[in-house]
Amino acid sequence: MKAKAVVFTAADKYEIQTLTLAEPGPTDVTVRTVITAISPGTERWVMRGKHIGTQFPCIPGYHRIGVVEAVGANVTKLKPGDWVYGSSNRWQEPVKSMFGAHIAASVGAEGGYDLLSHEPIQYDLAEQIAFSILVAVGNRGVNAADVKPGQRLLHIGAGIVTLAAAQIAQHRGTESLIIDNNPERVAFIRERYPEFTVVNNAEPGYEEKLKAFAPNGFDVMQDTVGLPAVTDKMIPFMRAQGTLLFQAQYFDKERCAVDLDQIKIKELTVKTTCGVRANDLAEVRNFIRKGWLKVTPCITHRFTSDNMLEAFVLLDKGTPHNLGMVIKWE
Repeated sequence: MKAKAVVFTAADKYEIQTLTLAEPGPTDVTVRTVITAISPGTERWVMRGKHIGTQFPCIPGYHRIGVVEAVGANVTKLKPGDWVYGSSNRWQEPVKSMFGAHIAASVGAEGGYDLLSHEPIQYDLAEQIAFSILVAVGNRGVNAADVKPGQRLLHIGAGIVTLAAAQIAQHRGTESLIIDNNPERVAFIRERYPEFTVVNNAEPGYEEKLKAFAPNGFDVMQDTVGLPAVTDKMIPFMRAQGTLLFQAQYFDKERCAVDLDQIKIKELTVKTTCGVRANDLAEVRNFIRKGWLKVTPCITHRFTSDNMLEAFVLLDKGTPHNLGMVIKWE
């Protein structure tokens, strides 16, 4: 069985290739891809060759919804027609899997998939659920920080993880201020998520806006960017004994040092998260289905399998402005 895929052939090099899938065994399922979504942080790090474990050539991506087309004799939990989430796959060519989502079909172990539904899912809902892992990172952060009603949250970076966390925290009774230094991103989020205060921290006077929003200091600061110079500038706006939540990716080790002394002086609690767990995914999918956790406003671009390479040009170049990107495979 042949399947078209996005392949990163070397650092900052990408193309479409056709791979030969392995023959399915008794514990395998064959899945036809319906939609994939791009994780702008992780997939850009993989593209640059900086993500831990990256080997070229490789298939990137970990956001994938598909439909089961066939199951092996020993498969017990899935059946043809089921809608699933996952990227478990094997192919014959010497191409690595860097999570391996962006491919037209897969042959892999049943355990590599979450059952979403026995019935078809409406497309507008499916493209939101496609971002489950990124959104679940935000949920995991909110849970780790143990946010409480009435708290003021400061979010560094107006990305999808932040927007998920801010919505989930707001549902618990908090108020969020988001900073970003990209004027296009700031304008975009202000338009799409008007319930949040968004401040451009590259503009003069941003300090007064932060002080006015949280005169007693922020209770929680979420870092989703990983630039220590920015983190260090934001820590003075936190209250004593607040919580600092690190959720960025910190692969440039020589530039990841933050000012520990001012963290110590404020007696901040430092929390970190890595990845997500099954309960995180289940929670956010429930929130999305209920309709109050909204991912659609994050989406800036939609592609098909015919023009999907354009998505990775956007990811690579960063312009024009992009945030959530989805690929509709059929």
